[in-house]
Amino acid sequence: MIGRIFVKYFELPENEDTLFLRQRKRLHPNMPRITVIHDDRPMLKAPDELEESKSKYRDKKVIFMVRDPRDVIVSSYFEMKNRGVLFGDNPHEKRKAVFEGTLSEFIQRKEGGFDTIIKYYNIWAENQHVPKGFLLVRYEDLKTKPIEGLRRILNFLGLSEVSEEIIQDATDFASFDNMRKMESEGKFQDDMLKPADKTNPDTYKTRIGKVRGYLDYLSEKEIAILDQKLSTQLSNTYGYA
Repeated sequence: MIGRIFVKYFELPENEDTLFLRQRKRLHPNMPRITVIHDDRPMLKAPDELEESKSKYRDKKVIFMVRDPRDVIVSSYFEMKNRGVLFGDNPHEKRKAVFEGTLSEFIQRKEGGFDTIIKYYNIWAENQHVPKGFLLVRYEDLKTKPIEGLRRILNFLGLSEVSEEIIQDATDFASFDNMRKMESEGKFQDDMLKPADKTNPDTYKTRIGKVRGYLDYLSEKEIAILDQKLSTQLSNTYGYA
């Protein structure tokens, strides 16, 4: 959505590098420099391997996007189970983002399991004062009120003058249905937005995009265990307990 806004607002060419915020040079003098990362790669780490300090962001502004950990763990499972093969070997990673077991096994695994997600969120809750600017963005809030959520992000980026029309366009462009349509039609060359198997909806990056989708995949017992961990271990910063 931000990439689409940059294309429209700064009148830039619409290509994958611009839409995915991967431009290597500033294409407009007033366009913010944004680097999109999976900070610390928690999906590949055990809780005790996570970085405790975020001092490297002391001179940065951080937009920290989170999602309900119960939905994150299910999404991460399908990503590693069905899509890890798309990316091959990564010379910068000691571990592969692939998994062959069941969802129940994935939840409990040491590297990238539910305990890692909680610890990772808690570390950022404790370090949110470290960057020179910090904005917490919840997936669920963007899903419910995308216009308001995008406006809040743009204000944080110093782009409060972006029109409602451009924001609406970005919301429509990045809607789940349109993203799934573009992925199905092969609009993007990047593996990030390609299905591993066009005949299997569980291999799409735009798989479901549903809030509380975990209810369709986890047993009552598993949900109760995860709920208990959220209520007793997760920081209240996020509002998921």
